[in-house]
Amino acid sequence: MCDEESNIKEVTDAEENNTLSLLDLPVEILLHICSYLDASTLVHNLGLVCKYLNQILNDDSLWRARISQIWPNVGFPVLPPDKEDELFYKLSCVSIERQMALWKKPDALEKLTLIGKHYGTIDGLLLMHNGTICISGGRDRSLVCWNLPADENEQCTSTGVETAHTGWIWGLTSIENTIYSCGWDGTVNAWALCPSGLSRLKTYDMAVPRAVLCISSCPETSTFAAGSASNTVFVFDPRSCEPVAKFRPHHNAILKLAMNAKFILTASEDKTVSVWDQRARRTLTSITMSNRSFPMSISMHREIVHVGDSSGNLHILDPKNDFTNVKCYMGEHLKGINGVHYTPGCLITVSLDRTVKISSPTDPPLNLNTLNCHYGEIASSAYMNEVLAVAAADVIEIWRPKMQFR
Repeated sequence: MCDEESNIKEVTDAEENNTLSLLDLPVEILLHICSYLDASTLVHNLGLVCKYLNQILNDDSLWRARISQIWPNVGFPVLPPDKEDELFYKLSCVSIERQMALWKKPDALEKLTLIGKHYGTIDGLLLMHNGTICISGGRDRSLVCWNLPADENEQCTSTGVETAHTGWIWGLTSIENTIYSCGWDGTVNAWALCPSGLSRLKTYDMAVPRAVLCISSCPETSTFAAGSASNTVFVFDPRSCEPVAKFRPHHNAILKLAMNAKFILTASEDKTVSVWDQRARRTLTSITMSNRSFPMSISMHREIVHVGDSSGNLHILDPKNDFTNVKCYMGEHLKGINGVHYTPGCLITVSLDRTVKISSPTDPPLNLNTLNCHYGEIASSAYMNEVLAVAAADVIEIWRPKMQFR
């Protein structure tokens, strides 16, 4: 009897030792199983189980093939990625699948309408704290801080400053919890974001009798730059009221401005985009967008720059090739593009034709969704952490993921 029990135990142990695990499968079958899982699960869960799975899921060809299945017959990315960025295709695929899920599912997004605090067009819009706070500045000279509700059952609360400038407010930017607003009165005002609302800190006077039309900041260097109707750009260290740099890159008013630690890009009515080298303190190049239209918006990233113009065309500049204008996409909008927001998963363009187009960041772009604004021409927009805000007249419309998709 003991011999029989011993034999049974040996057979059972052998069967257990012969049990197949996920790691025993051929790579082809394992990858076929992975094709049924979303990219986020593969990267953030399965790829962290062991070195073997991590090695398989680190293969660029896997992610390139996955992206080409989502967007066949188009080029991705539009410009070659940085060779040192080993995670580019993997993380891009995660972002692409996430954005496709959000914009393709009608029940994935919720829409908020903010109204009743401005009585003039809202030209300045800013999202902060991962899209939980919206700051708006309008032609009524007021500045409003909106605390967006955490869920659908809460109400939006707001506080404001009625006379933040003595002229129309044109632009907003921020560095940490400090907000900078520029206006028709030729000044930039700094505001502290407090639990009770907005508190004025100081005023930066441009010393020019012309409006300050745009403003941008670089948190990496803790500096901001403002562009004026006097064709001049002022660069500030917030600790000083005097500019650390000042230059005139254009012959006409400066409409939009974008900056990082190395460059400042400015768009002007003179139909050019100028590139200022911050380290060399000189103009690196000037690019004419078109003989018929002028640039209205800029989105600058390390690997790519998007410029929207007054004819509704979208231009691609290559930062690795002296900001050469390498591509132009036409016909996406019927009027000028006054807002561009780029992520590895989607490209958002905002237009005076009262539409917002969500497109793929491919060559050429493919339309994923179109949002219509029902309150007039869109004057300003902002995007952060999958939260999109647009302002038309005195109304702000916000699209963001519903609670179950956050």
